[in-house]
Amino acid sequence: MRFFKNVFSKLHVFVLWALMSVIFWGWIFTFVTDTTPDKKISVYFYVPEIRDTELAVELEKDMPPGLKMIKVHNFQYVMFNMESVENGDVFVLPESQIEEYRELLTPGDAGTLIYDAETRTGGADSYAGYEDEDYYLFIGANSVHRADGAAEKIAGDILKAD
Repeated sequence: MRFFKNVFSKLHVFVLWALMSVIFWGWIFTFVTDTTPDKKISVYFYVPEIRDTELAVELEKDMPPGLKMIKVHNFQYVMFNMESVENGDVFVLPESQIEEYRELLTPGDAGTLIYDAETRTGGADSYAGYEDEDYYLFIGANSVHRADGAAEKIAGDILKAD
């Protein structure tokens, strides 16, 4: 009985240590499973749902040299960290959101139609849950891979993905 009384009297300390441990190991996991922007392509889809891991694996099969990984994210992933999306390499946006995110896109780029709402077909449509409007593919204005052509190559691979 005394043992339980001692444990419960220090419960707040145990909970605090557990919380600190989760935060620490989460940070370590993020550090180990990520790399610098020049070694990865970041793709952002503005869709309700996306099979991001499966699409990233598919795109990594024919990855440009010098890259370590391709990360595919839903825009919901960056809701609290818009700074990471500002440096995105490839964007897939619905027609209704293009003006809102224009500053993220290459100036003068009209985008490439990736999903046609009328025919309900498009690139990566088995991975992305497109809604009932046209979607366009853009290269990011701040992409570090615009100069080396890697962003354009991955954009082309997304268009061909089924």
